[in-house]
Amino acid sequence: MKKFVTTLLLTAIISTCSDSIPAKAFTLTSGTQTEIVKLENGYYLETTIQDSSAIQNQTDISLFAATKRITKTKTSTMKSANGNVKWSVSITATFTYNGNSSKCVSCSHTATAFAKSWAIKKASSSKSGNSATARATATYSENGEARSQSTSVTISCNKNGKVS
Repeated sequence: MKKFVTTLLLTAIISTCSDSIPAKAFTLTSGTQTEIVKLENGYYLETTIQDSSAIQNQTDISLFAATKRITKTKTSTMKSANGNVKWSVSITATFTYNGNSSKCVSCSHTATAFAKSWAIKKASSSKSGNSATARATATYSENGEARSQSTSVTISCNKNGKVS
């Protein structure tokens, strides 16, 4: 009888908690992906993806599926032909994924002018589905010459957590 009551009590507890049993699994990762695009005016755009923190993957585990969370930053940096940094725009996004689908749950942007002749005119960001995009326009003004230059940087995550 005691064994039956214990089994019944254990079954009731498990059925009450079966929605999810939260647990956190952390993976330390490092590395940077870089892409360079040369522009007609001699400048080039260098785009990198970096881990946004030392702890990258947090996993919420249920009895039926695991949803992982990852945060990455993708930055496009405008450089002159000799490599001097002029300005940059970054998008930081947090994604959830589970092997079946992925979703961007939050994003933020930064845009910074590094050279005194450049200034950030406007910057914005948005998210949709499994991606996020930051857009920025910078203006250049020196020796009577004025121009503006715009760029965008998009970051996305696939169903397996690969960020590009």
